Amino acid sequence: MWYLSSMSIAGQVAIITGSTKGLGREMAVRFSQLGCHVVVHGNDVKRAEEVRAECGDRAAVFLGDICSQNVANGLVNFACDRFGRLDILVNNAGIVRMEPFLEFSAETWQQMLNIHMNGAFFCGQAAGRIMAKQGSGRIINVSSIAAQFGQFGFAAYAPVKAAVEALTRVMAVELAQYGIAVNCIAPGPVWNDMMEHLYGPERLTERCRTIPMQRMAESGEVAALALYLASAEAQYLTGQVLHLDGGASAAGCFTMEVYKRATAARTSD
Repeated sequence: MWYLSSMSIAGQVAIITGSTKGLGREMAVRFSQLGCHVVVHGNDVKRAEEVRAECGDRAAVFLGDICSQNVANGLVNFACDRFGRLDILVNNAGIVRMEPFLEFSAETWQQMLNIHMNGAFFCGQAAGRIMAKQGSGRIINVSSIAAQFGQFGFAAYAPVKAAVEALTRVMAVELAQYGIAVNCIAPGPVWNDMMEHLYGPERLTERCRTIPMQRMAESGEVAALALYLASAEAQYLTGQVLHLDGGASAAGCFTMEVYKRATAARTSD
């Protein structure tokens, strides 16, 4: 692949939150393949060790709930103690919970805020302080095109992802003076087990019809964009939200009607 030869991040140190599965796992493996030291983060010991083994000797594992400022600080300190510096932070950790607005529980609302917003804020702040002292760094937040649209069941997910995008812009403005670039990747639907569970195999074809390119993204495509944003080639790019969605947001195809049908059908199963 073109990025394997042109975007060297060899020897750099990256933290990728939520990297025991899905997009985070793909990013961790891709970064390590380019010679980057990677801190694999999550809450599941077995999965974390599996990813560490896949990444090789350049990887280390940190377990903990980054909703806590102390844990987020600990994660960053761990990376610096283990590898001597910190060059890249990918705020990828997140969950999806779908509930109707009038039935949305306070517990779920708070959980979404904690994982998406507190995690990105506390990790970004801790990493930013280290990178500011170094005079360089890359912070990549992960949002979703769900931040742009009103969708059935996304009373928490859409707002917290919109907040992550707003936080990206503020961080980019404030941290530019320290040589730190901050950007955000906002994928459309990405093919994984979660999407199959959400829609069911028989409904994925219908979902893909709402995307101009007629397919979902692959996790490797999201990882490739993260690699670019972490590279020297992207040093002048900051404060941007980059949509990787096959044209769905441009066409206005990310409709709540699709979610209504999918959710209603799965509820009745």
